[in-house]
Amino acid sequence: MKSEFYNFHTEENSLSFTFQSISDKKTINKIVIYSKVADFPEIYNLALGDVLENDEISDLTISNNYDLHKVIATVVQTMLIFFKKYPNNHIYFKGNTPERTRLYRIAISRELNEAKEIFDIYGIIDDTLQPFEVNHAYESYLVSLKK
Repeated sequence: MKSEFYNFHTEENSLSFTFQSISDKKTINKIVIYSKVADFPEIYNLALGDVLENDEISDLTISNNYDLHKVIATVVQTMLIFFKKYPNNHIYFKGNTPERTRLYRIAISRELNEAKEIFDIYGIIDDTLQPFEVNHAYESYLVSLKK
């Protein structure tokens, strides 16, 4: 992916990534965590959150740091690193609100032509997996490395 992204740090297991969202007004510590889905060991949940001052993680915070595209591009870079370590697994994600899920759809749609060269991308509605289509509302998403 060619979009500008933030530098990030990861642990050796490539399941946790940290970076800073930086604007003229503030710097926000961000974290991306990949965790196994209990009933589906080949699927990892992707969580993106802000690291708060007390070191708690919040995925409910609305950052408004005016760098959404750069943050999403950074998340995509973490996905590439994740898939280098876990090429046969899948990444599941959804927004914690319908608005965030819609933002993810918009971000995927924006980068779809380039992304589908690397990833197989699916939308999920009523537990049914469908190939991702632009302008189609989904409840969640599943991404895997293109074979």
